Amino acid sequence: MKILINFYANVSEHSANSLINYITQQIASQKTENLIDEIVIQVASSGGSSDHGLLIFNYLRQLSIPITTIGMGNVDSAAVMIFCAGKKRIAMKSCRILLHEALTNIQGSFNAVKLHEIAYMNERITHDYSSVIADVTDKDIAEIVEQVREGKVLSSVEAKNFDLVTDISDAPYLSNLDNLQILMINNPPVAGNQVQHNQVSN
Repeated sequence: MKILINFYANVSEHSANSLINYITQQIASQKTENLIDEIVIQVASSGGSSDHGLLIFNYLRQLSIPITTIGMGNVDSAAVMIFCAGKKRIAMKSCRILLHEALTNIQGSFNAVKLHEIAYMNERITHDYSSVIADVTDKDIAEIVEQVREGKVLSSVEAKNFDLVTDISDAPYLSNLDNLQILMINNPPVAGNQVQHNQVSN
């Protein structure tokens, strides 16, 4: 059995919980005669919470099931960490990957101590983010931090040359849809959450 997750949402508590809960439930309910042999995650996301991007990355890396990630469109900011969770990291030819350092929106009044805390937190998040990329590209962390601070918009070819992408292809990755579990994760509408569960099987 294979699991296909279409991650077409911002990286947030909602989307992270949807992904993690679904995979956990599928693992818990799998049958000995029909074990999960691969999880495929198609990603198109404008990014979001680095904390939840790191959570998804670490969760997926703890699984013994092979993970394949596919960049479908824009893979920006925190979504890059989800993409990095794949042992195989495939990009569509038109895929775009955006790397940048942590940002914080500030409203209200803050003293020097609080501003220092926020600055330190941004430094910590940027380092953790860069560590994920350094891990999968086998590059020096200092080099990655420098690239991230500059802000990089990579085409699929540039991302492959950077070793962030392992393969470029526009061909369907899953040609056989038998025995396939599918989860669609979209941004929730204003009135509530929207997560669709589908099953394709013989």
